[in-house]
Amino acid sequence: MVKAVHFVASVGDSYGGVATAVAGLGAVERHLGHVPSLVTLDRPEQGTDTLRRAVRAFDVHLLVPHRFTGRFHHGRDLTATARALVAEHDVVVVHGVFDAVAQAGWLAARAAGKPYLVWPHGSLDAYDLRRHRLAKFALAPLWRAMLNGARAVVCTTRREAERVRRFGATTATTVVPLTTGGPPVIPRQAARDEYRTVLYLGRIDHKKGLPLLLEAFDRAAAPGDELVIAGSGDEELESALRRRAALILGDRTVYFPGWVDGVTRRALFTRADVFALLSDNENFGLSVAEAVESGVPALLSDQVYLGDELVEHEAAVVCERTVESAATSLRRLLDDADLRRRVGHNGQVYARDRFAVPAVADAYLSLLGGIRC
Repeated sequence: MVKAVHFVASVGDSYGGVATAVAGLGAVERHLGHVPSLVTLDRPEQGTDTLRRAVRAFDVHLLVPHRFTGRFHHGRDLTATARALVAEHDVVVVHGVFDAVAQAGWLAARAAGKPYLVWPHGSLDAYDLRRHRLAKFALAPLWRAMLNGARAVVCTTRREAERVRRFGATTATTVVPLTTGGPPVIPRQAARDEYRTVLYLGRIDHKKGLPLLLEAFDRAAAPGDELVIAGSGDEELESALRRRAALILGDRTVYFPGWVDGVTRRALFTRADVFALLSDNENFGLSVAEAVESGVPALLSDQVYLGDELVEHEAAVVCERTVESAATSLRRLLDDADLRRRVGHNGQVYARDRFAVPAVADAYLSLLGGIRC
C-alpha cells in the first residue's frame, strides 16, 4: 500500500477547481485502499463543503494562516508539519507551484529524499503566468529546481501538457484526468417541450466568460427559456450581470442561486438541457466533467482544454469565444433535441471511461508505480 501525503494551499469552496480536484483524488486514493494525508490551510471564510468531502478521504492536517502574513508565510509550523509527515509517507504530491504550502511540500520531500509529483492545475500555463509575472519569473531558479526534482509534472489534459512552462526544467509531463469523486449521477429528466434550461455552474469570475454567455443566450434562447448562473465569487461582476440580464432578456429568465453543492448541485444538472462554459482559459473544468457524467450536453469555448478530447467523441460542442459563434452553437443545441440526446449520451460514455473513480484510479496507480520503481 502506497502512503501519499498531499500539499495544497486550500480546500475552501471558493478556491475553485483545485480544491475540488484534491477532494476527488482523495476518493481515488481510498478506492485504491490507500490512507492518504493532506496538509492545507484552514480557510473557513472560503466555505467548508469541499473540506468536509476531503475529511472523509484524507487524514487532514489544517494549519491556521498567520494573521498578518496570511498565505505567503507560515514559518516553523508549516515546515515542521511538512517534515514530520513527509518522513512517514512514501510519496509526496504537491498541488500548485507558487504558494508557501507547495514550497514546503517539495522542500521537505527533497530533504528527506522522498519522490514527489508536481500537479500544477493550470498554474504553469501561459494564461496563469501572466498574473504576478515579474515576481514569478524573478524566482525562476526556485521553480526550476522544484520541477527538475519532481518525478513528473502531472497535467489533466493533453493541451495543458503541451502548453506547460517549466522555467528551463526538463522533467517529463504526464496526463492523469480528474474525477468528480461524487455520488452516483441522478438520471436526467426527459426533454421538455415548453422551455429549455441553460446552466453555468462555477465561480463568478471574469475568466469564466459569463458576459459572453449572457449575450449568446439573449440571441439564441426562445421565450420562456431560462439561464441559471450558479456560483459565488466576484460580487461586482454578478451585479453587472444582473443589470445586463434585466435590460436585455425580456421574457427569458436568469437565476443566480449562489454557491450550490451536494443534492442541490446534482438537481441543477438534472433539470439542465445544456451546460455552458465559455471561459477565457480552463486547463480541465470539473464542472464540465460533472455535466457530461450527468448526460447534459456541454457547450464549451475553444479555450476549455478538455473540449479537445470531448469533441473527438462528439461528447461536447465547441465554439469560438465570440458572441456570434457562441450564439450559433447554443441555438443549434437548443433547437435540436436529437443532437442534445446524442451529445449527452456520448458524454456519459466518455465520462465513465475517463472520469469515473475506477478509471482515474488506474491511471494514478500506474503513475505511482512508475515513480517507486
